[in-house]
Parts: sequence; C-alpha cells; structure tokens
Amino acid sequence: MGVSAKSTPLNTTNLTGSERFTRWRHRHRQAIEGWIILALILIYYSIFFIFPVAANLYVSFTSWSGVYQSPTWVGLANFRTYLSAPYPLILFNTLFFAVVILVAQTSLAFFIAVLLNEKVFGRGLYRAMFYLPTLTSAAVISQLLIAFISPYDGVFNAVLKALGQPIVIWTISTPWMRTFIILFSIWRGLGGPTVLFLAALQGIHREIYEAAKVDGASWWNQMRYITVPLLRPMIIFVVVTSMIASFQIFESVMLISKGGPSNTTNVMLLQIYNDAFVNTRLGLAAAGAVITAVVLLGFSITNMRLLNRGQVE
Repeated sequence: MGVSAKSTPLNTTNLTGSERFTRWRHRHRQAIEGWIILALILIYYSIFFIFPVAANLYVSFTSWSGVYQSPTWVGLANFRTYLSAPYPLILFNTLFFAVVILVAQTSLAFFIAVLLNEKVFGRGLYRAMFYLPTLTSAAVISQLLIAFISPYDGVFNAVLKALGQPIVIWTISTPWMRTFIILFSIWRGLGGPTVLFLAALQGIHREIYEAAKVDGASWWNQMRYITVPLLRPMIIFVVVTSMIASFQIFESVMLISKGGPSNTTNVMLLQIYNDAFVNTRLGLAAAGAVITAVVLLGFSITNMRLLNRGQVE
C-alpha cells in the first residue's frame, strides 16, 4: 500500500523581501500585466474625461471669466439663471428641433432603407447618394444655403421677383428660419440612420417574406408583422441615438441663423458657446453643459433599458 503524503505549507518565514515579492508577482502576474496594458488608457481617460467633467462640475457652481480672476463660489445661481429669459426659450427650441428632426428623419430613413433593400437597378448608386450628405462639410453647405436665402440677392428672392411676387426677408422670419434649420439637419443627418436600418433589413432572411407571400400576406402586413417586429431593437437604438444627436444640434444654427431672430432658433450648445467664448461667463456655460449632460444621460439610460427589454421580449 502506498502512503499518502500530506502536502505541507511552504515556509515563508525565512524568505527575504525580494523572494516574497517574486512569489507575489508570479502569483498575480496576470493582473499585473492587465493593469500595465490598461495604464496608458486609464491615464488618457482620466486626463481627457474624468478631470474635465469634474472641473466643469466645479466651475458650474462658480462665477468665473476664465481670464483674469479666480472662480468665485456662487452655488446654484448659474442653474437658477436657466429659469429666466431667454434660457427657457432656448431649452424649448432645443427640444422642439430635437423632436421634429427625430420624427421626420427616422421615419424618412426607415422608408428609404426599405426601398434601398429592394433589388432595383443602380441600388449601390442610390445608397451612396443618400449617404453622401453625411460626408459633406457643414460650413460649405451652410454657405450655399445662405446664398439661397439672402434677403436681397438670394436665389429664392430672385425667383419671387421673376414671378412678380414681393421678396421675403427670410432671416427675420422665425417660421422660415426654423424650417431651413430643420430641413438642413434632416438632409445632412439622414445617411446614418438609413445605413443602420438597411444593415438590419439585410439581416432578415428572404425566406420569411416568401413564406408570408405564400400565405397571402400583403406588403403592409409583411411590414407590420415581420419587418417592424424584427427591427425593433434597431428602431429603438436609432430613435434614442438620433434624439441625442438632435439635442446636440449646433452647426446649422451657428452657421445659418446664429440663433436669430431674437433667440427663436437659439439652442443649448450655441448658447453654451456664446456664454463661454463671447460673454466670458464660464460658470454659466458650465451649468448649461451640466444640464445638457443630465438630459443626454437620461436618454442614454432609456436607450439601454429599451434595448434590454427588446432583447428579452
């Protein structure tokens, strides 16, 4: 019979400090290697994300020009400023643009993706054409639009003059300026949602539609009972991310209307820019950034919950 040998614990009392460190390093080598690999990423993340966010949060409770004086603690005064004019109008404009652009752009992108998913001649060319606005320069396209809506020598007023109609001062008309900004934003941001919807549509097997046709399902029933349910996670993702992108509207307002007339097209990001770099009120600009971040964080949380619910169901 063999005699079972009992393992005896290693005697570490007589080990030197270097030997103990060597054993500890060997025992935790995978964790050490992982932290070494992540060190540069964590340093980069801390410098360019954690520190700026913490600094912005602190500045939002201060009054600071950012140039010649140190920050002065004012508490919630900057946030209370957003309860007085013109900030409620600016918040309303931002939400108004976000909702209108979201509904129109998402609906249009969905139906364009459905059409591009069909086997038609020149399908690749059509796909490129709808995505091309996303790659164009916002500054260049904005200057072209300004040339069209110029009050006296613009293309639109030249057409009105040729038709014997009175000219329109587009830049002081709130409905027209809002319409131009909305149409510009929809046109330029249409490519992204279209590509996402098209990718999701191509993931649906054609056999499902063929079986539905055999059962006598119409095009509308196929869309209602097959396409939309199977695209539900992608629809939720596009809706929420498009809402976040629409809430961050800046370029079109900055380059086309500059917030006018009378702040009726002004939005949060443009006001933050003006408070920080035009009015040198960094505390107020930081408070606006915090409010914007909280709203976007709410949409992000909603995005995650809806996506998880869609996957479970």
